[in-house]
Amino acid sequence: MKIGFIGAGKVGTSMGKLFCQHGVDVTGYYSRTREHAEEAAAFTRTRCFDTWKDVVDASDTLFITTPDSAIARVWDDITTLPIKSKRICHCSGALPSSIFADADEHGAGVCSVHPLLAVSDRFSSWEQLEGAFFTLEGSCAAQMEPLMQRCGAQTATIRAEDKARYHLAACVVSNLAVGLSHWGMQLLEQCGFTERQALSALSPLILGNAQAICEKGPQQALTGPAERGDMGTIQSHMACLDREDQALYALLTRKLCDLAQEKHPDRDDTILRTYLEGLS
Repeated sequence: MKIGFIGAGKVGTSMGKLFCQHGVDVTGYYSRTREHAEEAAAFTRTRCFDTWKDVVDASDTLFITTPDSAIARVWDDITTLPIKSKRICHCSGALPSSIFADADEHGAGVCSVHPLLAVSDRFSSWEQLEGAFFTLEGSCAAQMEPLMQRCGAQTATIRAEDKARYHLAACVVSNLAVGLSHWGMQLLEQCGFTERQALSALSPLILGNAQAICEKGPQQALTGPAERGDMGTIQSHMACLDREDQALYALLTRKLCDLAQEKHPDRDDTILRTYLEGLS
């Protein structure tokens, strides 16, 4: 397999380095910003291509690692070239492989190869990709799976119609968790904490909770008033919030009640649930 990249940002550079470290033949990079392609090629000791025709001709597998908004446009451009029997991949978490429209008519296999990981740095994130979880979706997913496993990755294959739900799951535990952490910091700042103090105070809770979830699963990691069925504490929390935040707190706590019910199946939390439903 000879892999070329169109796009030399954080994901493209990191994926290329990961492949090179595991003995995969990476042909090199093309980017609209030539400086980025030159840097990625130097980092991976591969080639910098002058045109996407050059990288397409040199490769039997192409990773389009541009921003999501540009993937369809790049696909339209490369379909004017001979891509029969080539594999065309992207690394978007949100987009399905069907973004490569009419791939069958062009004789190309397609796949979404998404690392379930925040890739934050062009030149160091590749190390985190080793052992990361990759989700595959598309007509050549079965061909890409052994490649990713060769690179130490865990893999799962999903259906195109599940891609949005899959991406939602990632956002819930990543982006929305960031929002909840910010909300908690704001509440401490209302108590007189500085922003720095609030972050320092909450960091052990954030890290400890994440570690407990990963080690024991959400049910066993659950603590707090919802887990205890502690109506009095929940009501005192509600008294601190405006109507909009009360609704959010109530919705989230109802989710925790579902988890607490699984953990304590003999406990009746009807009164607490009725109270929360009236606020959400």
